[in-house]
Amino acid sequence: MLSGGEMHWNLAFAGIILYAFIEYSRLPEMYPVFQSFQLGKAAMILAVLGYVVNPRIRANGPSPSKGLDLAVLVFVLGNLLSACFASQRDQVWNGFLDVLIWGVIYFLMTRVLVSSWQVRVFLFLVFLLNLKLAQHTVREYFLDRSMGIPDMQIIMRGGAGEGTSSFFGNVADLGLAMAVVWGIVWALLLGKAEKKKLARIFLIVCFCVFFLAILFCGSRGAVLGAAAIALVALAKSPKKLGAIFLALVFVLGVWFILPGASKERFKSAWNWQHDANAASRVMFWKAGLVMFEENPILGVGPGNFSVMNPTHFVSHSLYIQVLAESGAVGTIALVVILVLFFRLNARTRKRALASRSAGRQSFEYCMAFGLDLALVGYLTSGAFLSVLYYPHLWILLGLSVAANRCLANKEPEEQSVAKRSRTFALATS
Repeated sequence: MLSGGEMHWNLAFAGIILYAFIEYSRLPEMYPVFQSFQLGKAAMILAVLGYVVNPRIRANGPSPSKGLDLAVLVFVLGNLLSACFASQRDQVWNGFLDVLIWGVIYFLMTRVLVSSWQVRVFLFLVFLLNLKLAQHTVREYFLDRSMGIPDMQIIMRGGAGEGTSSFFGNVADLGLAMAVVWGIVWALLLGKAEKKKLARIFLIVCFCVFFLAILFCGSRGAVLGAAAIALVALAKSPKKLGAIFLALVFVLGVWFILPGASKERFKSAWNWQHDANAASRVMFWKAGLVMFEENPILGVGPGNFSVMNPTHFVSHSLYIQVLAESGAVGTIALVVILVLFFRLNARTRKRALASRSAGRQSFEYCMAFGLDLALVGYLTSGAFLSVLYYPHLWILLGLSVAANRCLANKEPEEQSVAKRSRTFALATS
């Protein structure tokens, strides 16, 4: 505990950090000996236990966004109803368990991450684990090229970094994750939220390596996600020079660094009927829309896409996935969640500007803007991937509420300091 009352380590926070480490490093997949220990569930139970036994954490009260809490709850309950009424239930409860786990993680993050220090530690871990994956992707690409393997062959066999041990099923999933963290890193760098030299060097390294991983991983969706981030930054960033720099970096990277084979794949996507990858995705989307038409209210059940249509294993689209599996109830709840997310981040930035000690260079302001960019990258790349139950969305939601709460928790201390200053000025006058 800091002298100012800012919370640091506690059992619940340790559980969340451990869960994030296990989720992003995927230890059971790297070391099968750990698979029987259910490390992820153990870390989540640890976090729940820490929350229950620590009255100081519970004293922080409800999250700053009751609307977002309610929307997440409706989404979880909608998926519960969808699972209960699903015609095929072999896999549906496993799918609902994923939904429930992320609902619990969101709840814990919004109650446990109450200080900027805790959010920084959590972000550092996420950045560090993504940096490990990104540098592997970049090294793998240059290693393949040094062996004389053509770019198109690298991409067609799965892209650089294929087989990386993580929750990413393939390099397209990895590319989406890189786009998500790339947006946050850029916002923190631009706003100078981190003043220490080592922290800024670390962010610069992350920014460069994440971007190279986006370009080299072979995922068109990842490049589109990065493009969307650059466009939104140009439109919304208060610092136009920084946004122009970001857009320039993106354009130069695509022009000079993006492998020629990836450029050819972008061209072939315009004639998608003759692009096997694009044509298969369209086929998956049509199958998902049929499922939605047949089950418009509750969908076919969470995780039931492949069960209902074994010839199309995944939906290959976040939007088709939620429509097919969760129906109108889950889709409407998700739309509300996204709207409330952006609104909460806007409120955080407005509050930071009104604060005496915050402003545009405060960690919370930069964080809120970076989360917007991260979600834009997620939603753009997610149009081509089934990533609804991956960590990205739920962690972004939790961080959004945490940033707002951290700013709110600073205000009483600021008021106390201001009051002491006024008292001292009166006493000495």
